[in-house]
Amino acid sequence: MSDPEVKTVIVAELPDCYFCEQEGRKEPAEYDAQTDSLKTHRGARLGSWAFMCESHYQSLGVKPLGLGMGQKLVLRGSAKQPDALLSRADELCNRCGKGCPEDSFNKETVRMRILDNRMKIEVMLATGLYCEEI
Repeated sequence: MSDPEVKTVIVAELPDCYFCEQEGRKEPAEYDAQTDSLKTHRGARLGSWAFMCESHYQSLGVKPLGLGMGQKLVLRGSAKQPDALLSRADELCNRCGKGCPEDSFNKETVRMRILDNRMKIEVMLATGLYCEEI
C-alpha cells in the first residue's frame, strides 16, 4: 500500500545538488524532488526530478513532499535519526519476527514512517501492524 505521507528517505551518502553542479559549485543535496515545470534554471526549462540543496529546493522544487512529489534525504546514522526512535523501530521489527536484514526495504520503510510521524510507531506497536501491512 502506498503512503503519500512518506516525506523522508534514509540514504548512505548525500549526492551533490544538480543545480549547484550546473553553477560550478559542490553542495550536498537535501532533497530528491520534482522541479517546477513553470520555472527555468540558467535558461533551461525544468520539469523532471533532481537532487537539490535546501536553497534550490525552496526556489525550484515542487511542494509539498510526499510519494510522487519528493523526499527529504536523511543521512543514515545522522543526528536526524534519534536513537530512541530507531530503537522503537527495532522493537517493532523484533515483534514481527521476520528477521529482516538491517538494510532491507521493510526495516527502512518502518524507519521512514517513524521519521515522518513519531506517533505512527506507537500506533503500529499498539495495534500489532507491521511494516508490510502499512
